[in-house]
Amino acid sequence: MSTESHILVIDDDPDIAKAARLLLERHGMRVSTAADPDSAWVLLAGEPVDVILLDLNFARGRTSGDEGFAMLDRLIAADARAVVIVVTGHSGIAVAVRAMRSGAADFVIKPWHNERLLTTVERGVALRRARLETAAIPPVSGGVLLGDSAAIARARDMIARIAPTTAPILVHGAAGTGKTLLAQLIHQASAQSHGPLVTLDAEAADAASIAGCAAAATGGTLVIDHIDRLPRTLHADLLRSLGAVRTVATTRRDGEGLRTAISEDLLDRIGTIPIALPPLAERGDDVLLLARHFLALFAYRHGKPNRPLGDDAAQGIVTDRWPDNIRGVRQAMERAVLLGNGDIYTAGDILRSPDVTAPQPLAPDLSLARNEGTLIAAALNRHAFNVSRAAADLGLTRAALYRRMARHGL
Repeated sequence: MSTESHILVIDDDPDIAKAARLLLERHGMRVSTAADPDSAWVLLAGEPVDVILLDLNFARGRTSGDEGFAMLDRLIAADARAVVIVVTGHSGIAVAVRAMRSGAADFVIKPWHNERLLTTVERGVALRRARLETAAIPPVSGGVLLGDSAAIARARDMIARIAPTTAPILVHGAAGTGKTLLAQLIHQASAQSHGPLVTLDAEAADAASIAGCAAAATGGTLVIDHIDRLPRTLHADLLRSLGAVRTVATTRRDGEGLRTAISEDLLDRIGTIPIALPPLAERGDDVLLLARHFLALFAYRHGKPNRPLGDDAAQGIVTDRWPDNIRGVRQAMERAVLLGNGDIYTAGDILRSPDVTAPQPLAPDLSLARNEGTLIAAALNRHAFNVSRAAADLGLTRAALYRRMARHGL
């Protein structure tokens, strides 16, 4: 996570505030604390924050959460794009659900697990940046599935036919193929579009977060991210919690790999309608359309001229395998906008290594799915073992990268 991330902790308990501050600062974030609303507003007036951790009961001896809800309402009214993560006691699931329906982005139960808090805050920072970016991009970048290939045409057709129903949907595809966007589009086209869109990170889930997210998604859509990474010990908890909630689950696995990771009962519940998103290399000229889209988007965002693609650049984009799929194209186009300095974009602008000083860039046929350990080691070396930068390079959160480093003994 970038060191520029600024977190505001609003809690009257100095020990709780200190524990959160030390944890987040240790992971490269800047943290401010406030013991009451007045102090919080003074801080907010002075500089922007990315995420607000709000204790719903910040007045000692009170457990109703009323003062926290009043503060939550004021925060959302002051900034519709604010990302507020509420903090509540172990018995406060119902209160947390109410807060999410009132505009909170997520919740944390006290006493928290450090990994859970860190993952939740990192996800909140990413959400804040996405909200700010959405407000800053031209209308063409709205929620659409870009592409003219047969695969994308099939996906759009499935959205049109299945989204208005309540059928559970399972989206599978490699990293960076657009699974999250597809889930959002399904929600927007559904009869539940007026309700909440809640995301459950299966890899970081516990019984409390499963119950809370499922309850918060009532009347809306629950997106279960990386369903194959949910520990089997929690499968029954998820099945019990879902009830009639409409679900869209995502996974990078399919076939036997998916059946090995997910119990038959759970797969029956979440996998009624499968939708596959193929790798970008199998989508023909979609990559060129996406590249031009991202070049225009980032030129607008960064106040740069929207320059045309040279023939060599266009040819390089089409012939490259793009192992990181849409995420890789997006990152490459932003680098080209920021670092290119000619009248047109050249192949050198577009296909340069993420670290222009690296003497030996990664072979283009490597992918995180097929050679994870090699990629992670290379990214860590490329960024002098700066975990935040390596995680951003790989498209992972810091917490996810730490887990993979442990898995590969790095």
